[in-house]
Order: sequence, then structure tokens, then C-alpha cells
Amino acid sequence: MLTKTAIFSVLAAASIASGAPAKRQDTLQPWQVTSFGVHTPSGRPGSYPWSTITANITDPNALTLGTTPEGDAVTVPAGNTAVNCVAKWFSTSATDLHNHLWPCDPTEDGYWYFEVLEGDSWDVQFTRVADVLYQGSDYKKTYTATGTFRVGDNLSGTCGGSGVCNWGLKSESIPVLVTPTEVTA
Repeated sequence: MLTKTAIFSVLAAASIASGAPAKRQDTLQPWQVTSFGVHTPSGRPGSYPWSTITANITDPNALTLGTTPEGDAVTVPAGNTAVNCVAKWFSTSATDLHNHLWPCDPTEDGYWYFEVLEGDSWDVQFTRVADVLYQGSDYKKTYTATGTFRVGDNLSGTCGGSGVCNWGLKSESIPVLVTPTEVTA
């Protein structure tokens, strides 16, 4: 038979164990670039004139965007995917693919875009804006991650005699991991 002291000790220990706060995830897991491709046209008269970069990326992180006045956490689930991220520019013009934000398809809890950075390879900065409207208030956080895509490293492909070129991720490079950081104002 349990004594009052033993019962109190068991209840106190159970209370402390169940009331312990959950450990906060301070470190974000890397995003996963699952596809990345580059196409340049031949430039021959009558051929398709657009150069393109396409990408898909997944965020494996569940994110906390803030706390309501009632003390409830506003979160978005893990696994958000940016699909159909496309940069498309007219190859025969002086259009600069740099210094431009290229969109991805919208998601349920925000949006993604990417920017091609200046450099000698395909350095791309991906941006995720997690944005949720909850009980009339907007909760938003922005995250970025930069990846380098280089022929011979993680890209392979070919160029034809006409000048058309296509490169994509090597199968052994999928996914390319890029480390996100939160953008603070």
C-alpha cells in the first residue's frame, strides 16, 4: 500500500515531467533543391528564343510565425514545396537575368521566389515568405538560402551543334541541400 508521501512524490514527479516545455528548434534543417535546370536556345531563326532556369525546392521545417494575443502559436507545417520556379528571358535581347525576382507557384501559406546572383556559375538565392492570416492578423517571416549550381559539380548536360544547351541536376546530387536563415528586419 502506498503512503501519502509516496503518492505525493509520484504525483509531483509526473506533474514536473508533463509540464516541462518542449525544446525549441533553433536550427533550421536544410532546404532540398529537388530539380534545377538550365536551357539556352540555339539562336537559329525560327527557333524558340527564350532561355530558362527552372527549379523545385522543399522546406522540411515546421515554422512558428508568432504568437496570438491569446498565447497560441501560429505555425505552418513542414514540407512546403516551391514548384515551377521559372526564370525566363529573351535570349537575343540585352535582358539581364540578374537583379530580378523570379516567382514560383503560390503555396497555401505564403510564396517563394528566387534570384540569380552575379558570378561565374549559377548562384541562386531562394526566398520563402511564410505568410498566414489568422483571426484578422498577418503573421509573416522570411527565409533565404543560397545554392551554387555548376556544370561538372552538381549539373550535367549537353550542348548541340546548333547551339542549344540543356543542363540539369546530376542524379547523385539530388537533393542539393541549401541552408536557410531567417531574414530579420
